[in-house]
Amino acid sequence: MRLILALIIVLGTLQSAELSTMDTIRSKLLTSAISLYFNARGYGKVDNVTVDTTKKTLRFNLFPEGEKQPLNVDIGSYTTLIEDKEEYLILQKVQTNRVWLNRIFADHMQEGIKVPLGIVSKGAGSLLLKL
Repeated sequence: MRLILALIIVLGTLQSAELSTMDTIRSKLLTSAISLYFNARGYGKVDNVTVDTTKKTLRFNLFPEGEKQPLNVDIGSYTTLIEDKEEYLILQKVQTNRVWLNRIFADHMQEGIKVPLGIVSKGAGSLLLKL
């Protein structure tokens, strides 16, 4: 909890800093959350999460379990959600470098992918994304 509070204070002092600096810090936190989510389900390893809070987009690489080629994932929008005192990142408008997978997301993932933030954010995930 102290780490999260310290991070909030640091981010607060970075208000005048470049947006890219703040988004770099956010990207590191989101790499942890998204990586935990995908690893726990056996989907693969996540690397290089990049967030753009002005556009509300994300981009990352997924190294799918059992495959040799990485999957480039672009998230066209994201939102945060608090449900039953749990905090989530909702990934929407998912696009990849695999046409067939894009079709599956378009047909079956209108609600988005619900990634828990609690483990890495300790309740401050949506605040960090809004600073």
